[in-house]
Amino acid sequence: MRSFKLEELPAYLHNAIAYRNLAEGEILFRQNEPVHAIFAVDFGCIKLLHFSDAGKIINHYSVKPGQYFAEVALFNEIYVCTAVAEIKTKVISFPKQLFLKALEEDINLSKSFTEQLARRLHYTKLLLELRGIRSARDRVLHYLRVITPPNEKIVDLEHPLKDIATDIGIAPEVLSRTLTKLQNDGVITRIKRKIIFQS
Repeated sequence: MRSFKLEELPAYLHNAIAYRNLAEGEILFRQNEPVHAIFAVDFGCIKLLHFSDAGKIINHYSVKPGQYFAEVALFNEIYVCTAVAEIKTKVISFPKQLFLKALEEDINLSKSFTEQLARRLHYTKLLLELRGIRSARDRVLHYLRVITPPNEKIVDLEHPLKDIATDIGIAPEVLSRTLTKLQNDGVITRIKRKIIFQS
C-alpha cells in the first residue's frame, strides 16, 4: 500500500496539520464523538474498534505508519468506531474541511487516497473470505498463499502473529501451532518472520 508523503500535500493543508503523541492504550477518539478531523499514522500503530449494543468489542483492523484512517469521517458527523493506540504512537491530524478541499483540487492526493481505500477494501474482503474457512490449517494456508507475491515462494510477514491471528479470526496460540504443524509436515519453512513454501 502506497504511503502518503507530507511533502506532496497542498501547502494550505500541510500548514494546517497537527501532531498528537499517544501512549499505549490511549484513545484518540471514541465511537459517536463529533468529527473534527481525519488522521494518518506517523509511527506506531492504531487499532480501530467497534462496540456493539451488547457491549461486545469488534476489532476492525490495525493502521500502520503511512496509512490514513477514519476516512468515513469526511462524510459523517460522528466517528463510527473507536481509535486506540496499540503501542506508543504518533498521529497526524488533518482538518476535515481542508482535507475535502484538497481531495477536490489535488489529483495526486486524490489518487493516492483512493488507492489506499481500494487496497483496504480488498484486504477487508480477503479477511471476510478467510473467516469463512472453518479449518484453521486451510485458513492459515490460504492467508499465506494470498499474501505471497505471484510466482514467488517466499513471503515476509509484515505484522506480528497476534495481529495476523486477530485479522483471520483465530487465537494466537492456534496460529502458532498451525504454523509449527505446517513446518513439521514439510509444507513451509519458517525463518523468523520469513515463510518459505516448500512446493
